[in-house]
Amino acid sequence: MKRIGARLLTASMCALLALASGCKGKAGEDEASIQKRLEEKGTVDLMDQVSKAPEYKPPADGRLTDRQIGMYLEVKRREQKIREVAFKNLKAKEDTAKVEKRDVGIFEAMKAVGDIADAATADLRAAQELGYNPKEYSWIKERVLEAQMLQTTKALNQQVAQSQQALLKMLEEQKEAAPDDARRAEIDKQIEEIKKNAAETAADSTPAKEYNAALLAKYKDELDKLQAEEQRISEELQKGSHGGQGDR
Repeated sequence: MKRIGARLLTASMCALLALASGCKGKAGEDEASIQKRLEEKGTVDLMDQVSKAPEYKPPADGRLTDRQIGMYLEVKRREQKIREVAFKNLKAKEDTAKVEKRDVGIFEAMKAVGDIADAATADLRAAQELGYNPKEYSWIKERVLEAQMLQTTKALNQQVAQSQQALLKMLEEQKEAAPDDARRAEIDKQIEEIKKNAAETAADSTPAKEYNAALLAKYKDELDKLQAEEQRISEELQKGSHGGQGDR
């Protein structure tokens, strides 16, 4: 009997704490729960709340932390679910209009615009639902994009550098075999131009971007999964769009 009483007391305390907010559970991630929240809070209300969120003061060095990468991954996962529901709502309206063979009215058009806005602001909604400061998340998102761009640029630069080295080697050989000073001077000019372009390309990096790119590399598997999910959602939307066009 004492054990039952203790369990009831523990359950009651957890419920009270959840209501008080300090330990409240996260909003449901199933489609029905997401749909309900989209109906209860429109984009205008969401953006009003985001504007009132506490200001975020980023670190002076511009470096991300492991905690912030964890936040980014969690928000992105929720964002994808919200965006998928928003696009499903939009497609449902389009399909209904096609089946009924009628033009979309002003009211329905406004609701469709609302669905597009829900999709566009899904990341801020996700951050808020998960209890994060959307202003901090926006800063994190920008740094992640910068770091990803740097990673992509570095991979491309490596390929370009290999091509440049091969070209420089060829030009050096041509210079040695050049019949006169005029031709050698012309080749020297080409070599200088290639080296100058290589230096300008390398100058795009900063210590903060380098640090953030290295940090992101630790989370490659999780980021790849997110990218794969983005691809899946995109392909499904394209299939739906093409299917709709084929029915006309």
